[in-house]
Amino acid sequence: MKTALAGEARVTQVPYEISALEENLWAQWSQFGVPEGCNFLRDGGVYRLQTPIATFPYNGVFRFIEAGDVDAKIDAIIAAYDARQVDHFWVVHPTARPADLDRRLRDRGFEEVEVCPGMVTTPAGLIANSPPPPDISFVPIGPDEEGPTTEFVTHRWAVPPQDRALITRFFRENRIGRAGVPLRGWLALLDGKAVGKAFTYRKDNVVGLYGVATREEARGRGVGRAICEHALRESCGTGIDLLVLHSTPMAVTLYEKLGFRHVAPFRIFSRAGEVHL
Repeated sequence: MKTALAGEARVTQVPYEISALEENLWAQWSQFGVPEGCNFLRDGGVYRLQTPIATFPYNGVFRFIEAGDVDAKIDAIIAAYDARQVDHFWVVHPTARPADLDRRLRDRGFEEVEVCPGMVTTPAGLIANSPPPPDISFVPIGPDEEGPTTEFVTHRWAVPPQDRALITRFFRENRIGRAGVPLRGWLALLDGKAVGKAFTYRKDNVVGLYGVATREEARGRGVGRAICEHALRESCGTGIDLLVLHSTPMAVTLYEKLGFRHVAPFRIFSRAGEVHL
């Protein structure tokens, strides 16, 4: 199964799994453009996120498929972020064009800071039957979990205090946990404290796994695997034919144990010192 991709004449067909990995990623991150003062800008073959939060990962280029005066387009995007004095990053995704986008970014002082394997499985291929760790319970994220969810996210990314209200607005305005909303999330609780989190995003027949994290004090106890299994099981509803994720290098083995396989890399570029993963 293939799907068409617009943006450059030479790119006419994209394998379904790559298309699913890319389009789910773009759709999920577009939600960060919902709160007032934020934008997920779509300009031809370019999709990019713009928010007032000056630190990673709240400003970045997620899709770049351009022909013509590519260098001028790249320079204009960089200048726009620099004028706002925010750190930003570029995702060099499988269908990014031109093919030497990475070289053009390096010429402008960017470096590859991480390669995130894009991985997929099917609901039937998902291996998610491990018992949860003792004393760990799971709760779906809804209005009552707004506080601990925001605190978890702002702690993970060291969001400055003056910007934390924007993270709260993001979850509130995207109506996480409401019926029919594509974004869902879960917290793993230990003695009533949130020690793990995971989100899923559904686009069409594809569910993506995002935002997996565990607290330092809970690592090594199987919380990460448990919250992933729980989130994926809960999201494999009617009509889902593919599960996707964009792994960190250190988590690849975990996801392989859950039945995922590597399809294509998603490479993260930033200027030195701007991104701390």
